[in-house]
Amino acid sequence: NHTLDVKSALHSLKLTGMAPTFPDALWKKILLDKAIDFDEINAFFFSTKLELDPTPVGTVATTLREAMGRRADKKTVSSAVIWFRCFDRYSEAVETVFPWRRNELRTYRQHIDDLFSAKVESSQS
Repeated sequence: NHTLDVKSALHSLKLTGMAPTFPDALWKKILLDKAIDFDEINAFFFSTKLELDPTPVGTVATTLREAMGRRADKKTVSSAVIWFRCFDRYSEAVETVFPWRRNELRTYRQHIDDLFSAKVESSQS
């Protein structure tokens, strides 16, 4: 059970080499099955500024992005393209821990795609 020892579960996950790059704070939320703000994903993966982190790298399992630094600017998710980029990163991480949720995530992605499509169509009318 991931929720009993999140720190150990995260360490084990990283040691497998199968975990996609994702910030530790967000991995912990996934392991605890908590909600994640896509603005956090957007800031980590898709911002343009890099703020160097002086903290030394402690383990081999530390990801390259975490070793280099963290993203500095906090842009909000403001378009369908950005939302889908964030969702795909989120989905990949969730499926690594909870593979049985794949169909649920695909169905949700399609639902959101339909909503964005409907909004575009209604604005063109």
